[in-house]
Amino acid sequence: MAYNVENLSQFVKDNERLLINDVVIGASVIDDMTVQTGVKSSERIHMLTTTPEFQDGKACGFNAQGDAAITERTIETGLIKINMEFCDRDLLGKYAEFAVRLEAGAEEFAFEKEIVGDIVKKTQLKLEKGIMAGDKDAGDRFDGLLKIAANSDTVKVNIAGKGAYDKIKAVYMALPEETIAKGATIYVSPAVYREFLQELVTKNLFHYSGPVNAAPESYVLPGTDVKVRKTVGLTGKSEILGMHSKDAFYGCDLENAKEVVKAWYSDDADLFRVKMLFNAGVQIAFPNQVVLGREE
Repeated sequence: MAYNVENLSQFVKDNERLLINDVVIGASVIDDMTVQTGVKSSERIHMLTTTPEFQDGKACGFNAQGDAAITERTIETGLIKINMEFCDRDLLGKYAEFAVRLEAGAEEFAFEKEIVGDIVKKTQLKLEKGIMAGDKDAGDRFDGLLKIAANSDTVKVNIAGKGAYDKIKAVYMALPEETIAKGATIYVSPAVYREFLQELVTKNLFHYSGPVNAAPESYVLPGTDVKVRKTVGLTGKSEILGMHSKDAFYGCDLENAKEVVKAWYSDDADLFRVKMLFNAGVQIAFPNQVVLGREE
């Protein structure tokens, strides 16, 4: 006879769709991007750009000038899974053994809410790093924005030998006018961001008056309307990325049943198991309007 597991907690079951949404679109940098759902493995992004021409209105007749250019870029996603398992008997003899139920048919996943919640949080962090710095050649499931920018006709700026403020300013000065007009954001690592804020305080060039009791996630570059934003996705990276954030696309499916967060008791293995399955990928719509600052 198999174990009767009807008494198992319903935490994951009741929150499955909410949890997968937290994972797939919960990473903070995705809030800035354009999310495109329904992507199975790869899908094209189509962009329309018109070039109307001003003509002399006093002249009679119709003289067609200008055109509409349709371009495309492809989002390629990677299918990602997480498989984990837990033996509740490992807790016996430890402080947490109070959470173990040894009665056959009354198994409960000890600390299910805490474990699944932390897995979701850690997965969000790993996903954000993939969005920014993913590299399929290095074993990641999809290429991130840095690699795409490096291999596209983006504006490249050498930021070697500069302090954080000067690095960010160099990227700002290289931003195309179209990008600034749409609203630009400069993405940096947490380390570069901390250095940037401290340089503003030390130099006091612009009478820094940021929050006293809070660490802001972003700060407007003084003298501009461009936001400097830190992201854990660039942790350990020296590159700086300047762009209109909505020109960065995040592709996933979310329209089929393949995205799952599931926790269950496997009575054949005598273990509690957790699995996730989803896909993700990114693309830049207009690379020539993006600035990549890097040490060359």
